Amino acid sequence: MLNKKKNFKIPFVKKKLLFINCYREEAEKKFETYRDWLNAGAEAAGMALEIAVAADRDSLPSGFEPAVTVVSGSQKMVAAGEVETALCRFLAAARRPLLGVCYGHQALAAAFGGLVKKDKLAHLGNEEIHLIRSGGIFQDFPRVFKMAESHEEIVADNRALTANFNLLAVNASGQVEAIAHREFPLFGVQFHPEKSRELGIKLLANFLKLSAD
Repeated sequence: MLNKKKNFKIPFVKKKLLFINCYREEAEKKFETYRDWLNAGAEAAGMALEIAVAADRDSLPSGFEPAVTVVSGSQKMVAAGEVETALCRFLAAARRPLLGVCYGHQALAAAFGGLVKKDKLAHLGNEEIHLIRSGGIFQDFPRVFKMAESHEEIVADNRALTANFNLLAVNASGQVEAIAHREFPLFGVQFHPEKSRELGIKLLANFLKLSAD
């Protein structure tokens, strides 16, 4: 008698993710959009996430050691000094995979001595992104693509930035859109991948896969 083959599903790898919520208004509502994006990206990466949420002024949850961290956007302004001291200390000491989004990207750059300044124009809506370095979080991305933007400040492309970070992408005007630390797995994106549909999910999946390397 022949044995029937059983169909086994490959179990998802489970990752602990710390989400640092930097919003000062409607913080819980803002997290809902990120949560959907986080779960979609994890599924695309073949992972399941255990998510802990902390405000940017808080210390890490007791007993929770994240494999990866995501730092959110915010209504606050880095150039105006509206960055929590606890967040700056955390970013400067981060050594495990971390992704900063919009405000989180700017705070990451500032934590390592980069300059954040107010732009002449507000950026709102889809914007064209031009890749300088492929691979990593941009694995299998087109050279030019669009992502959702919502910001008034930008990270300056100068020696203070490039002393610690590689420039990964710029917008059509040459302004900084994505960075990667030269030594540690720390990434920042000026755009909002959580609002950028398929490519935003793909970027997160790529980031999560890097934590498995």
